[in-house]
Amino acid sequence: DERVTVVDVRKTEQHAAGSIPGSVNFDAYDALHAGDERAMEGLELTEDARVVTVCNRGHSSAVAAQQLRRRGYEASSLEGGMEAWKSL
Repeated sequence: DERVTVVDVRKTEQHAAGSIPGSVNFDAYDALHAGDERAMEGLELTEDARVVTVCNRGHSSAVAAQQLRRRGYEASSLEGGMEAWKSL
């Protein structure tokens, strides 16, 4: 029953084509893939937000969650990404 914010870090077009209902799109895929340590800096969240990040397969979202944890958020990544979500 815990509330989480699902942050989809895929490209805007991918999010629009299919996403987890209620997810927030923050198009950071290229920056995360390039290794930009500041890729998630523009994301605005409440201080107490619990976050689950998602991408296509889970790699970029794992990096995004790590960056958010360094900023003090309780963040995790959806293992397997949207590929895993679609198979449920």
